[in-house]
Amino acid sequence: MRYVAEIPVTEDDLDGQMNRMRAWLDHRRFEPSSFRLGSAGGRQVVRVLFNTESEAAAFATEFGGTQLDPPLSDTVAA
Repeated sequence: MRYVAEIPVTEDDLDGQMNRMRAWLDHRRFEPSSFRLGSAGGRQVVRVLFNTESEAAAFATEFGGTQLDPPLSDTVAA
């Protein structure tokens, strides 16, 4: 399973926000499986996929985001 943290971001400081996220992840030795920039509810968000629920929750809490439910499965429906 993959656990997703969704973090709202702003265009005006996107580089700074991404750098802070990367530094935080590196400091804790968290290794998310992906980062994706997208939109949700009319705002820009970064969605970060983690292998553990605790890492996703900690990341979401640190950066004012939310952990999405349910977690994504590695299986694909036919």
